[in-house]
Order: sequence, then structure tokens, then C-alpha cells
Amino acid sequence: MTSSEFYVSDQHPMYVQRWSPTKDDLSSSPRAVLIHGGVHTGVCWTARADGQPGWAQYLAEHGWTAYIVDWPGVGRSAGTSKLLETTAAHIVTALVSLVRDTGPVLLIGHSIGGALAAKVMEVASQHVTGLVSIAPAPHGNITGNRPPLPADRVITFDEDQMRRFFCNAPRFPKDSIDQYRRTLCSMSPGVFNALSSTNGSHDLVIDDFAKLASIPKLVVAGDNDQLVPYQMSSAVAESLGARHVTVGKDWGLTGYGHMIPVENDSEEILKRCLDWFADARKAGA
Repeated sequence: MTSSEFYVSDQHPMYVQRWSPTKDDLSSSPRAVLIHGGVHTGVCWTARADGQPGWAQYLAEHGWTAYIVDWPGVGRSAGTSKLLETTAAHIVTALVSLVRDTGPVLLIGHSIGGALAAKVMEVASQHVTGLVSIAPAPHGNITGNRPPLPADRVITFDEDQMRRFFCNAPRFPKDSIDQYRRTLCSMSPGVFNALSSTNGSHDLVIDDFAKLASIPKLVVAGDNDQLVPYQMSSAVAESLGARHVTVGKDWGLTGYGHMIPVENDSEEILKRCLDWFADARKAGA
């Protein structure tokens, strides 16, 4: 297993970390782009707070090449873009650049990363082989009545919000909450307000669902998710024409919340997602 780092996109450069089985497998291995959610970075895919390896290593160990990103303006991309000026469109543009350079790819998005992935799937559909959306936030076609947040103030989660929304599930490694807190960062209100087109933004609106029709799509929800309830993940799945799975009810994998990728034993969920993807590709062949 090897890893390397690079940047994509010019106007709003985005950090990318590539994990692969070996250097010689880059052209032949299946590829996945993993997109983190709000107030997080790509670290949520590479290491759990308790020190266990993440989904990136699991993918590489099972023959995949995984591309882990930090959104423009955050994490290891923070020095290349001003956070308050970063929009969802800037992130989509960078992701599309990566997908076009590395595709065909399976998109794996978590939370807001799921909404970003849905838009990328439309823009670069010819380079996308499938979508796995984990606890997805609503893309722009799913309207809501939440007022937009101020555009001049970054978004952060305080201790109480973190514990309520991110650390509440039984599978969360609660002995490592302090370490997990250190991985969180601020988020641009322009990205948050693009969800459900709250600020009138068109950044995450899907204009042509026909481009998505033949692409296998899976929406995965945790039974204990306090941030994206069942009604929301179900609405996202219906809008995208995706299969909707609640991991406790449908797969017997109980105790998961919003932060599935960093929760204990979540590799089993990833395995089932990959099995679903393989079956869906065979069915569509």
C-alpha cells in the first residue's frame, strides 16, 4: 500500500491524497473519490479518532485506489483559498477537475460531501461509475425553510453540538472524543447555505437528472443520526433515484449515527456498499 499527495484545480486549488495498493496498480485498480462533510477534512477517511485506520486504507488493501480530498479553503487546502470566499461551486469545480483527471471513479460522499458528490455526478457523469452517499445533506433541489446563515461569519460546531450531532451514537469511539474534536475545522457559510438552495444559490441544484439515471446510486443512513434524519436521507434517495438503506434496520448493523466513517467497525458498512456496487455494475452490464 502506498500514498502520495498532489493538488488539483487552479483558481481554488484542492489538496488530494492518493492511497493505492502499489505504485504499479494505478491504471488497473478501480478508483474512488472520497468527499468529506462540513467542519471536517479528509482525515475522517484516513484515521479514526481512536487511532484505527480509516476507509482509505481499507480500500487500498482491497485493491482500490482512493483519492482523499480536503475542500478548498479547509484543512490542507486552507493556504490556497480564503475560507469565507469559498463556495460550493468552487468545491464542485475542483472535484470535477479531479474526477476528469482520474476517472472513471466511484464517488463516496459523507454529509455535505454527499450533496457535493451528487452535483459532481451530474457535471462529470461520463467519468462517474457510481455514488455512495453516507448520511447525505440535501442537494439544491430539495428545498427547505431554514433561513440562510450570515455570509460574513464562519461556521463552527461547539462542544455541545459536536457531542449531540457527531458523537451521540453507540458506535462512536467515546474514549477518543478529545482527539476527534481536534480534527474539526470551520466551514464557509456559502457552502452551508447552498444546501436546499437556502440563499438562492444554484451551486448544488441538479439540472439534468437524466445524466444520473444509468449510474448506480446508494444512500446509506445510520439509525442514530441526529443531524440527517430518516426523512431527509429518504428524500435525497428519492430525488436521486437511489436505493435507500438504513444500516440497522436493513443490514442489521446497529448503533451507527451521523459519523459512520469514523465509528467502530464501520468497515463492514463500506464492504456492503462495495458489494452492492459490484452487483449493480454486473446488473447493468
